[in-house]
Amino acid sequence: MCSKGSFEKNQSEKTKQDIPIVASIENVFLKYSISPAAYHGGKLNGVDCREVMKQAKPLFSDIISLLLSVRHPDRCTDDVITSNCELFRDICVTLDTISSNMRIKNGLPTQEDFAILQRALKNLDYAWTQAGLSYTPKIHGILCHAFQQMQRLNGLGDLLEDDLEHLHQISKTISDSTCRIKSKVQQAMTHSKLEAKYNNKDIKSAISKSQTLGQQTFKKHTSDAISKGIIQKQERDASHMETLDTLEERKHPKIVSYYDMEKTKLLPLMFNNYMGFFTVARALRGQ
Repeated sequence: MCSKGSFEKNQSEKTKQDIPIVASIENVFLKYSISPAAYHGGKLNGVDCREVMKQAKPLFSDIISLLLSVRHPDRCTDDVITSNCELFRDICVTLDTISSNMRIKNGLPTQEDFAILQRALKNLDYAWTQAGLSYTPKIHGILCHAFQQMQRLNGLGDLLEDDLEHLHQISKTISDSTCRIKSKVQQAMTHSKLEAKYNNKDIKSAISKSQTLGQQTFKKHTSDAISKGIIQKQERDASHMETLDTLEERKHPKIVSYYDMEKTKLLPLMFNNYMGFFTVARALRGQ
């Protein structure tokens, strides 16, 4: 078996003719630590999708450079490649803006957060239409119901799937603790007691306090690390606002599929044939 080092060496030595375009794009994703998960059907999982949205601008910049370097007789023009990639880049950045605002917890959103979310939703609707993407139930839920729900509840961050996953973990812990009890009655009673313990506020507070006291205190974040995180957030917010302003100019052309382009070419021919048949039919009727 080849070692990881030799595999990476062989991969780096391949020329562009040896690497398919899809594989080259996957290598660009790997550069940003984004890779399809085998357990997820060879597709990107939720964590990777969030990473794509977070790093959309540099990621799509590299993809544009890669696609423009390809030489093929059936390749799109440079303008089409750049325009389409920029449209999908802006969709990812807009989704990241929406996700960031919807993750704000209850009671914390400001009027500015609501205004940004509303602008981002309008931009997403526009960009989604320009890209010719399908309006699935999930995207319908985001576009038509997310803002109203966030406004009514004053923040959705406490109700996202992260908390549901946490509840699933607690449920699994309880089930693992009681699954070997032979008596079903005793198993049900033990399950109820453990569930009550995990949901008791006083017990949860005591456990949290104990865990905090048991933590090692010498691994504190340095001021440099904290300031770096603040700077990254400010840059990300500035990127979100820049994309909001760009999309509101409505300059993205609509992506036309190959089928629609061919249909547009055939319509004049079909019209001319129809008019020809109509003229012949009138002539025959006149005779």
